[in-house]
Amino acid sequence: MTQHDFSDELLAFITDSELTELQDFLDSDIVPDDAMILESLDGFLTALVIGPAPVPTETWMPLVWDMLNGRKTPAFESVDQAKRMTKLVLKMKASLTIFFASSPELYCPLCMELELESEEIYNGFIKLWATGFMAGIYCNENNWKPMLDKEDFFEELLMPIYLLSPFADNVPPLPTKTFNVIRDLIPEYVKEIRKFWLPRRKQEMARAKGVVIADEADRIGRNDPCPCGSGKKFKKCCGR
Repeated sequence: MTQHDFSDELLAFITDSELTELQDFLDSDIVPDDAMILESLDGFLTALVIGPAPVPTETWMPLVWDMLNGRKTPAFESVDQAKRMTKLVLKMKASLTIFFASSPELYCPLCMELELESEEIYNGFIKLWATGFMAGIYCNENNWKPMLDKEDFFEELLMPIYLLSPFADNVPPLPTKTFNVIRDLIPEYVKEIRKFWLPRRKQEMARAKGVVIADEADRIGRNDPCPCGSGKKFKKCCGR
């Protein structure tokens, strides 16, 4: 099943009732124990949407149902239920894509929009969001390497999110005050990470469409093979 199966239905933002439906499914006994819940899925999809390059659905979707290995699947009650839940996950991702394209400065994790009973619950949801975000990086780690290898960007933007997640089990727990400061800065980290990757993401998406954007074209010789994959020289293809 691919995103194209639902192309017409993915044009609109996911509704609150659809998010609740997806949340109830992810919280049910039908899904494997290591499946994401809504908060970790929110972080995971955010990393996919703002990251360096599009990730094929068949690569990331299995991790929604089994975050550790991507091997287990829900015990769907019917084909219709499988299609419905898959559609809702894809619609949630499409909604984030639309949101970041139109209003990136307004982003915050879903759990930051909720009125929760206690700070303990709130911080638990933040940890889940951070876990999902790091899982989104790890499933596309090679493409994230330019940021992972830049010590200043890694320490300023990725390390704080990493420290909120269980992946940081090799370091002492953060003091509450430090945790809360990092938590409240998540929207800013996300905006800056997106800004870092935006030029490369545009190039990757342009390549996928067979389009050459200006700064990349400047580095291609007119007699070089066209990057669109046509087999023609650049000057006789996209460089005309």
